Amino acid sequence: MATLGEWLEQLREDENDFLELGSEEVVIEGKVFQRFAARGSAWAASLAVAMRPHLFSLGAAPLALAGLAPRSLFRAEPESPLPALLGQAITAAAADVATDLAAVRTALALGDERLAVLYASSQAPAVWQLISGLGPLTRAELARALGITRRTASQAATALEKADLATLRPGDHALTPKTAPRAS
Repeated sequence: MATLGEWLEQLREDENDFLELGSEEVVIEGKVFQRFAARGSAWAASLAVAMRPHLFSLGAAPLALAGLAPRSLFRAEPESPLPALLGQAITAAAADVATDLAAVRTALALGDERLAVLYASSQAPAVWQLISGLGPLTRAELARALGITRRTASQAATALEKADLATLRPGDHALTPKTAPRAS
């Protein structure tokens, strides 16, 4: 059974047709993300580790996802030892997860607080959870996601607007979460 380091070494040497093709910037909800080329070796390695962690002696649930492995792992002469580079990648990913979890907690607490004092649709909390986690969704998308009618989705949307948790986006009228005030 090959270790992750051995597999990375093989990728560096043998997989010439799997060369990095550069990266691109993608804007999602106003945030800029750097995305590796779809056929990049870093992407392929992370995907392989995420899909078959046991093949790399990583157990059943590693902290490896496609796009997580930095390109520095695939250089012919890495500037740091592989364990240090992997440690840095995992540390950065864990910090991102912690930030995301804190934002989810804040959003859920805000929703609970504002919906508790308002007579609202019974689906309003579920709609709030969806849009605060996924971003803007139309009423039809909300109805499909929750298995409810569009009318019920509209009632929940109205409740979220009254609670000052969401607003309708101009154009497609998708229900958009208002961001929670950030602690400084």
